[in-house]
Amino acid sequence: MTIQLTRAFLLASIFLPLAASSHHSRAAFFDMSKTVELEGEITRVQWRHPHVRYWIRADDAYGGEIWEMETTPPSILERYGIGRDVLRAGTRVRVAGPPSKVAENVMEVSHVLLPSGQEVLLHTGLPPRWTENTIERELQPLNEAAVRAAEASASGIFRVWARQAAPTVQRLFVDNYPLTDAAQAAKDAWNPTTEIDTGCMPKGMPRTMANNWPMEFVDEGDRIRMRLEEFDIERVIHLEGGTPEPSPWGYSVGRWDDDDLVVETSMITLPDFDRGVPLTADAEITERFSMSEDERELGYELTVIDPSTFTEPVTLTSSWVWRPGEIVKPYNCIDTPGSWSNVDR
Repeated sequence: MTIQLTRAFLLASIFLPLAASSHHSRAAFFDMSKTVELEGEITRVQWRHPHVRYWIRADDAYGGEIWEMETTPPSILERYGIGRDVLRAGTRVRVAGPPSKVAENVMEVSHVLLPSGQEVLLHTGLPPRWTENTIERELQPLNEAAVRAAEASASGIFRVWARQAAPTVQRLFVDNYPLTDAAQAAKDAWNPTTEIDTGCMPKGMPRTMANNWPMEFVDEGDRIRMRLEEFDIERVIHLEGGTPEPSPWGYSVGRWDDDDLVVETSMITLPDFDRGVPLTADAEITERFSMSEDERELGYELTVIDPSTFTEPVTLTSSWVWRPGEIVKPYNCIDTPGSWSNVDR
């Protein structure tokens, strides 16, 4: 369903009934069954995490209002060959994407038509909308010198690991869990539109481990530092000694099982599972990181025990790949005052 915006449409409310969302995703905030299309001039660009945002003054034919646009996070766009120079203030564009469910004059943008006639595809695997002359998301090659340096310095697990390129990325979480009655009731009452933080609040354990950004293991002797790009999170894994202290990512103790790294975590102050599934402060998490024989893939197994939430232990799996030369970039998240994402929903 495509909506060509008219003044009548702009004057109508686009607050839509809440639809159930199966996951923390675009569908929680945007009506994926509809496509808004408009033309105008970009007045402002915010190239910052958690999402690229830009603002367009729509042409009079489309109501003349300022629209707030949201799209893919900047570091992902950059890795796929779309830099900040593509969307600049003062550029006239045509855009298309789903409208917001929660705010007026807001949309998530999937296609942008530039004055050059090129169409920017902001999501992987999308067909073009207006022209075959496209700028598509395509994973970019890394600097050769950085690749050589990474290959020379890698030592076992101690390197930067990245998610596989979409759409082959293996999602950590699943759709169904063996929940207790209390946990099922909490999940049923969960409203993703009001209870998901869309700003810069970091994710706790274990949900932070489901992120799609690179991470790095750093050898610090009696401990391992795990650097996660998303939200600039750092986890410390103690191999010897240490004073147990609670944190949003818990207190983690690691050991080597042959070449596998096994990590046991407890004392999580921000137990953060998935899609309304609660965890309690009694949750215990065991992780196993296993390198493939060629050291190109890192398998991941996560087991959660929390009798208040699950009727049995829950084990989930995922993986990362080694892209020599990849780095963990600064996330530099910024909350946007006045943005739709900060309104009281």
